[in-house]
Amino acid sequence: MTDPATPMRTWEQGTIDSNGARLKYYRSGGSDASGRSLPSLVLVHGFTDSALYFTRLAEHLAGVWDVVAYDARGHGDSSRLADSGGQFTDDLRVADLKAVIDTLGLDRPALIGHSMGGSTIALALAKHPQLSRGAVLEDPAWWELDDDQLVARRAARADQVSAWTTWVSAIQAMTENEAIALRASEEPAWDEVDIATSIFARRHFDLDLFVPFLPERSPWRASVQAFEVPVLLMLGSRQDRGAIITAELADEAQSLNPLVTSYLVEGAGHHLRYDFFDDFVQAVDAFLSLKDWET
Repeated sequence: MTDPATPMRTWEQGTIDSNGARLKYYRSGGSDASGRSLPSLVLVHGFTDSALYFTRLAEHLAGVWDVVAYDARGHGDSSRLADSGGQFTDDLRVADLKAVIDTLGLDRPALIGHSMGGSTIALALAKHPQLSRGAVLEDPAWWELDDDQLVARRAARADQVSAWTTWVSAIQAMTENEAIALRASEEPAWDEVDIATSIFARRHFDLDLFVPFLPERSPWRASVQAFEVPVLLMLGSRQDRGAIITAELADEAQSLNPLVTSYLVEGAGHHLRYDFFDDFVQAVDAFLSLKDWET
């Protein structure tokens, strides 16, 4: 079949050395009509995803932004876990994001992250407040449970991880066309590019990552309180389709820090930009236009 991510594959490509891993990146580059370099923007994907998972969003932003998307370790074409020290911690993912920004010489880029990528960005902004001028968090992987909640949730979490592992393993065992057909049957409303890049990501995912990942807690409140730049928190309304951030959590995040705003994509699950792409990019474009990203 035709590679749905062909336009991104024509971008500048390379690898970055970070903490024992080689991280694959794609970069659109470019200048505006006056010859000035475009402001930069980094896309940070979720668990089991890849840089190419952002294809439609990346192509939408390119030409206005110098877009960079990279594969996290164990994902896409980056180093496998066994070849990069066997670790996949929060601190390591934050360090990898900073290495991408520093190595490519990006000046406080805008950041957009989904799920694990969103939580990585939040942690990075708390640790390095001037890393970016602002960020969009698409349904970040945030959960901060007390001890009683943790015990009650542990068995359900184990079942979820087991089912997730089985699903990704099955996709890797199928042919590409079989896997795409399965995904299309699971998500009939998704664009064919999103379906194909979703399958590519799972087929290039290191299954060993299921062991060190999926922490029991994600302490997001301290990160939110530390933000010094505007952050758009995007959430879906369908917890039955995997949405993590609830309206109550979004309200709390905004109460903790006035720099946080939220946007609800009604009817969307965990993959907001796949469920309702036009609604998603309209909100993202509006947020990104609020700041002078070149100063």
